[in-house]
Amino acid sequence: MSQALALGALLRSGRLDEARSHHLTGYRRIRGNTGMQAWVGRHLEFCVLSRNEGRGLEILAENRPLFEATGAPLAHLDFLTGVELLLARIAEDGHADTVVAGPPGRSWTADALLAHVRAEADRLTAAFDARNGTTAVGDRRRCRLAQRPLLDAPLPLGLRTSVARTADGAAPVPAPPAGASAAVAIPGDFVELVREARRMASAGHPGDTRLWTRIAERLADGSAVHDGVLGPEDLLRAELAEQRAGELAMADRDDEACAELRRAAELYERVGMPWQALSARARALGWTNPPSDGEGEPAEGVPRLDSDGIRDALDGLLGEAERLCAEVPFTAEALGAAEAAACDDLERERKLAYLTVYYARAYAAYRELGRGGREPSPGAVERFEACVQALHGEAERLAVPHQVANARQFAADAAGRLGDLARAEEGLRAALKDLEAAGRPWRASRPRVLLAQILMARERPQEAVELLHRAIADAVRYDDADFPMAPTYAMLGHAASHTGDHAGAVRHLAEAAARFDQSGEPVEAADVRLQLVDVLMRTGRQADAVAVLESLVAEETAAALDARMVAQARLSLARGLRELEEYLPSAEEFLRLADAVSDWEDDAPVQTMVTAETAVALALADRWDAAGTAYERALAAHAKAPDPSVLTHMMCEFARLVMKARGAEGLETALRHLAEADALTASVPQDTEGFVPWFERGAVHYRRGRVLADAERFEEALAEMEAAVAAHEQGGEEGESARAEAVRVAALIEGNALGRFRESIARLTTASARCRRSGLPEAAQILDALRQDHMSRLTEGR
Repeated sequence: MSQALALGALLRSGRLDEARSHHLTGYRRIRGNTGMQAWVGRHLEFCVLSRNEGRGLEILAENRPLFEATGAPLAHLDFLTGVELLLARIAEDGHADTVVAGPPGRSWTADALLAHVRAEADRLTAAFDARNGTTAVGDRRRCRLAQRPLLDAPLPLGLRTSVARTADGAAPVPAPPAGASAAVAIPGDFVELVREARRMASAGHPGDTRLWTRIAERLADGSAVHDGVLGPEDLLRAELAEQRAGELAMADRDDEACAELRRAAELYERVGMPWQALSARARALGWTNPPSDGEGEPAEGVPRLDSDGIRDALDGLLGEAERLCAEVPFTAEALGAAEAAACDDLERERKLAYLTVYYARAYAAYRELGRGGREPSPGAVERFEACVQALHGEAERLAVPHQVANARQFAADAAGRLGDLARAEEGLRAALKDLEAAGRPWRASRPRVLLAQILMARERPQEAVELLHRAIADAVRYDDADFPMAPTYAMLGHAASHTGDHAGAVRHLAEAAARFDQSGEPVEAADVRLQLVDVLMRTGRQADAVAVLESLVAEETAAALDARMVAQARLSLARGLRELEEYLPSAEEFLRLADAVSDWEDDAPVQTMVTAETAVALALADRWDAAGTAYERALAAHAKAPDPSVLTHMMCEFARLVMKARGAEGLETALRHLAEADALTASVPQDTEGFVPWFERGAVHYRRGRVLADAERFEEALAEMEAAVAAHEQGGEEGESARAEAVRVAALIEGNALGRFRESIARLTTASARCRRSGLPEAAQILDALRQDHMSRLTEGR
């Protein structure tokens, strides 16, 4: 209740991280609970204020029974007010026909449910105010309904939100994620629009993307027609084909992108622009993928060149470029009509086209080098270095610094892949200086991201964080719609976690996941969410992590993911629920997981692990019959795919839980489990991978000591604890922490149960000093506190 009430205040005061956490953890505790419907309404209100209407619709779908929970009228009114606020916002945003979840028995659209809810809420409000003789209830409701979203963009929650549908099946347009680009101004006049797009394209400014998109839209819908002052119509067609090629390449549709570039080249040839045609053909070759084994021609039927063919064709284009230099030099003489319309500085445009051929050769060589993995062939390395050096040299000769920067980036990326991180860093820093000299700051975001990757590999995360923040800020500033925002936010979250900024890591990873969702990349989004879960769990926020994991394993989300990724998420969810002491839901998740991995013949040890953890989860949930069945299945799985550490842990846990459930009556059963653990550890061959004999023996002795102490067989319990101490002694430094815990329990038995305070004090004094020498100050403090207690009790006894 407190978390629900705090949501609005936290948003208003800018404490967004706390608001996110309160929503994730608080809502889980109240969903579907008719006695908490008022607070469900507050979470719906939060979804509106934080611009997470899609999340609000999911909450609505999870709480349909609350529409019929009318036994507490004021709480019901609070719920309906939250629903009304959400639906009004959805309708206002133009999605009144969205199908939503309402009272059972019929289907609802947002506007129909809004009318129904409003009428019912008005009736309740009027009844309360009439009875009370005041307008207090109505005033509170009107105040809540008057609220507007508090944020400019949705607060990333880290959850996978299902896309709501309109009545005709179309998906409503989602709100942009936080930090969305501020779009460039788009001229209304068509001639001015095309000229501005050409100007920005000539400068290499990424903001031209939106302008070309608008040009294509206006030509398609008939709101604009070509004007002769813009030059030949085929010129504009060629420019739009180049733009489509870029969009297709960004979507990894290389064959289609190459086809568009070849079409652009033909159009440029037709209007007498040989340099631009040459540039388009060069890029088409640079983006061409050589055939893999058994692969035929691409869809458009053009013969697919192998690596040798691509190299030869590009070398041929370089020869053609040299011929053009002689026949059509870098001057304004014989300027064609199309070139006059397309650019203001012919000399610069022809230089850029000429250098594009060198760039395409370097890019093709770079891709060939990458296909060779960590150990490319010497020929590929030599070809790459020669092409990059040629690009670098020609760009310097013609004073085109941004192409010098491209050459440096190629070389730096290759050096980084081959492990020469110092050379990679040096090259990328030099490339950033080249871009500054070129007056093209909008091109610096990508090399900054590459440099951040290198710095992360060199264990300098703080510098990486600063670079990534700058890269994102510049991409927004210069309206770079093609900048890979989602992967960059994911990298920023990773870097922030390495600096200890866990709150920042959560923010950035949640943002990355939301952006991957919006770009239709569910696998990448799920991978980022698993990283987010790891950060949350490492920082003790299990409830937040569980909320994220529940959205990951939801049926709609899981259907788009690899089965093993879903299994990993479900395993983390089951363990997280166990940490939250939600034992029955944990057991249910383990059972689902066990069913999912039951046919993994290629990974049988996973079945052993999952079956053993399922058995423990069922015991924790007090489902002993099912737990016993799972226990036996774990033993059978272990016989086929041994995992002795997991089985030993299961047996010790069963011994602990039997005593917890049955007390001294369960002693015989608990000791039997521990005897099985003894036999198992003794049977494991020496040097078995992943099995540490001294640790496992110590764990069994420790548990037997606790079991015997619970049964008040203290002398035997003390002997077992001393055996645990001796076992952990064999682990050297690695065993010190477990050894200290065994000493602590031995001292408790010795002093509290057997009254041997002098002996326990001596034991604790020695162990505390040992912990300090071993770098375990917290363990030493715990032992010192127990020692002080026993000293006080010894004094009192005198």
